[in-house]
Amino acid sequence: MKEDRSASFVELFFDLVFVFGVTQVAASIHGHLDWATLGKAAIVLLLLWWAWTQFTWTAGNADFDELRPRIVLLVATAGSFVLATAVQGAFGADGAIFALAYFGVMSLFVIFYMSLIWGTDQMAGFLVYAPRVMAGSVLVLIGGFVSEDIRIWFWVAAVIVNIVSTLAVERNEYPIVASHFAERHGLFVIIVLGEALIAIGVGVVGQTGSARFYVAGTAMLLTVLVMWWSYFDWLFRVGEKALKAATGIAQGRLARSAYSMAHYPLVAGVILFAIGTEELLAHPEVALETAPRWAFIGGLIVFLMSESVMARLFTRHTAWERLIAISLLGLAGLALASLTAAMLGVVVCLILVTTLGVESVRHREALRQLR
Repeated sequence: MKEDRSASFVELFFDLVFVFGVTQVAASIHGHLDWATLGKAAIVLLLLWWAWTQFTWTAGNADFDELRPRIVLLVATAGSFVLATAVQGAFGADGAIFALAYFGVMSLFVIFYMSLIWGTDQMAGFLVYAPRVMAGSVLVLIGGFVSEDIRIWFWVAAVIVNIVSTLAVERNEYPIVASHFAERHGLFVIIVLGEALIAIGVGVVGQTGSARFYVAGTAMLLTVLVMWWSYFDWLFRVGEKALKAATGIAQGRLARSAYSMAHYPLVAGVILFAIGTEELLAHPEVALETAPRWAFIGGLIVFLMSESVMARLFTRHTAWERLIAISLLGLAGLALASLTAAMLGVVVCLILVTTLGVESVRHREALRQLR
């Protein structure tokens, strides 16, 4: 296995399909910011994310310059596209299509991974893991063909099985290429942040210009830039270094906790933020209603909490500036409910710029050592 390598073009193509799935999850929430809709969206997003992570682990063992792995991933891309197109109707008329596509993609993953590690020391552990993966997939499959009111319980059970399987897998060693694994997740984060930029673009196009509108648009653009900075300034590089330094079972455990698990709420946070941003830009001159206000602020809180967990796992130190930012954002959501959307956006932007700016200054010396 190569010590360092970059993501291949076919992997990036594969990622785009899942990002399309993320946009479909956002579309399923838009205009329906209630707990029932958010819960269903969270389950669908978890299943999508789970499928993506399994192929990301697999890719560390594959050489996509070879024809067979490339064809397999392209077939998985086609199946994942069908899966993504059924996202909005997953708890409705498209439940069977979603379930069949999910089962097919996960079955392909098991076959693909097994073919790559056949005859190696990894086989013993994967033969224990694979039935658990398929058990979750079978629950999704059954759920797609039962009535809509009980479908959710089958899919919740599938999510639980998947999580338990992931927690149990740490007893076995699953080698990865650290640089490739970190890069794949970083690229996914970049593409998902593009969802927030699209939300700003949608909010800007066709709107009549006003002082509040331009203030709100500028604040939102700066906020997305700060979100990018918060991940890629030092956290990404520290994570890659920590992953390279870890060995054996410890490496797999870190990859599972900091990447496969901690990145899920990060992606969910971006989705919520994007939905809230669209509402903020649509009516910058009035106060946001409760649901979109907490989608906007809550999305950022979830995003920062995810990064704080990653920072703790990578460095064993607490990211105090991020915790302060989370506290200030929560207070802003509670105390500034009557503020116009434009001014709330400015306050939120200033909180992030200030706290994460202080953090960046504090990490300058550590960053110089990483270069």
